[in-house]
Amino acid sequence: MSKLLDQASEEMQVGRYGGFNPKPVLGYSRERIKWLWPNLIAQGIFHVFAGDSGIGKTMILCDIAATVSRGGIFPAERHQCQKSKVIYLSGEDSVNHTLGPRLEAAGADMSNVIIWPTSTQSGKLFNLATDLEAVEEYVGDHGDVGLLIIDPVTAFCGGKFDNDSVTSVRHITTKLNDLAEGTGVAVIALSHLTKSDATKMKNRILGSGAWVHGPRIVLGAVLTQDGYRLFGKVKANITDTYGVYPFVLDSRTIPDIEDVKRIEWSDDVWFGNQLSEFEAFDKPAGEGTQLAMDILKDSLKSGKWQTRQFLMQKILGVVDISESTIKRLGKELGVESRRTSELPAQTEWRIPR
Repeated sequence: MSKLLDQASEEMQVGRYGGFNPKPVLGYSRERIKWLWPNLIAQGIFHVFAGDSGIGKTMILCDIAATVSRGGIFPAERHQCQKSKVIYLSGEDSVNHTLGPRLEAAGADMSNVIIWPTSTQSGKLFNLATDLEAVEEYVGDHGDVGLLIIDPVTAFCGGKFDNDSVTSVRHITTKLNDLAEGTGVAVIALSHLTKSDATKMKNRILGSGAWVHGPRIVLGAVLTQDGYRLFGKVKANITDTYGVYPFVLDSRTIPDIEDVKRIEWSDDVWFGNQLSEFEAFDKPAGEGTQLAMDILKDSLKSGKWQTRQFLMQKILGVVDISESTIKRLGKELGVESRRTSELPAQTEWRIPR
């Protein structure tokens, strides 16, 4: 009789609150954030990655995938990352003449990179809104998947998807967040930027702002006015946004194919900088610009070296202008620039006497 009563009670509970089961926070399981790439790519977290056209976004993703697949060492790190399988869902590049060679040139353990089909044998296209359960099933069967890459994310959102709709985008980001948290897999979704360079990168990500608000970390790659290619964080809720990773485009010859494109990371990582400092973003000139010029000139009149970060904070505490405007004003004043040798390295400015 007691078993029947317990069963009836459970059935009644399932029927209440629309089938949802609210619980108190008391007794929750404490979990530390685990990182694939410390402070950049986290396990069990959904990330969005965006960058300027032609900067090498897919090459960066191939390099990240290769490092995870072989348990390699990421730039500026001393320890190997956890060796894991990587699922790569690509909607633009051929495996045979683009993705495969680039992964090989990046040093991937090719047996650990899984290319997810874009369609079923019956021709049904993969849809993030309805088919993520298949990925979750694969992860459950294999257990050693550490990273899922979706390149680009909008190629797999379905025919009725509206990229400018907060509701449509939030539906996808919620599912990707749930997949990452439920499986412990890091998820990176590639997005594109609008052509305008009159605003900050996080406001240029194509479509609804939910692509920025949904993920815990937004990664970015920019090409500076000085020709530097830089990788870093545009936004982060679970860490800070410091750390800029310079890289160059390179190539490597693999069997049967010459000059396969890849990236080469610089040994000099700029820990004291943020990617936002290098965005090509300016506000109209005005009284604020002149005030910033006066503060900068007065701060550097002694001819001594001062950290650029200190100067930025000093000016931005008084004037509402962009950091790129301050850098332009520095050029107009003829400032000299250098990187300090101690870690974390910082950029210093001075006006020669």
